Amino acid sequence: MYNPNEKNIDLVRDYFPSYHTARFQDQPEPNIAVQDNFLQVTKQHSNELSTKYGIKVHNLRYGGSDDRQLVDVFYKDEASEPSPLFVYVHGGYWQMLDKSHSCSIVAPLVRHGYRVAVMDYNNCPQVTLAQLVEQFTAFLIWIFDYAEQTQTTELSFAGHSAGGHLLAQLLHIPALISEERRQKVRVLFFICGVYDLRELWQLEPVNPNNIFGLNAESAKQLSPMLWPWQDDSSSWSGVQSHVISAEHESVTFIEQSRAFAKKLQDGGFNVTFKLFDKYDHFDIIEETVVDNSPITSYLLEALQAASKESN
Repeated sequence: MYNPNEKNIDLVRDYFPSYHTARFQDQPEPNIAVQDNFLQVTKQHSNELSTKYGIKVHNLRYGGSDDRQLVDVFYKDEASEPSPLFVYVHGGYWQMLDKSHSCSIVAPLVRHGYRVAVMDYNNCPQVTLAQLVEQFTAFLIWIFDYAEQTQTTELSFAGHSAGGHLLAQLLHIPALISEERRQKVRVLFFICGVYDLRELWQLEPVNPNNIFGLNAESAKQLSPMLWPWQDDSSSWSGVQSHVISAEHESVTFIEQSRAFAKKLQDGGFNVTFKLFDKYDHFDIIEETVVDNSPITSYLLEALQAASKESN
């Protein structure tokens, strides 16, 4: 957690989730092994959607013409009736991963009647972080247009890691989204996110050669922890937010999630903070592929509860 008066010699380690896994301890470098495993299994989950489960996909573009402003919408069959839409935003420290590593949650949600939109975005340094946030804002407006065109009954969103940081933008731009559209949003899941950039932007291993394009002032401006949430909460009174962290994260990551949840709560939002036992930064996403895993059960129960409450 950001503390300008504390000299933490392990600060770099605190901002690398791979160093805090309890798995792969029999490997020479557990931090590398956990990342390699994540890339392998999430890619497999993506490939299995069509080959194993017969799930179909629409490949769409929300911006640009030759970059990664792309979104895949997964579904089982062409719906005869309007369906709910779940939107997933991947992590990767705004500089790695793509939508092919972002589909673990798709099959369980599709089996429960959802369409699932998995977005991609331009990584730094192709764009600065400020430009990426602008592109993400444009995506949010696009996804509400898409939801309206497809007669979506309700929307929910999840962002993991850096994706959690981006997702916070949704709650911060109510003026760009009509009240009618906001009323269709049910649940937001902020999973193992990072919400205060004042420390990390200065860490060369995290932000090599300042590929984020930040300075002290812009790092503050792009930190959801520092935004005046009281100005935004009344616009989202019907939304339930879940800020989720994992036991095997660094203290810095856990406390950022805890503090962000409190910040939203103090600002008037409906928020639940949940710390999951046993999970780390990576398998909390890997296990969303399993219908009855603790994380998937939690997500589905939260979605179902919010849907019932709105009806």
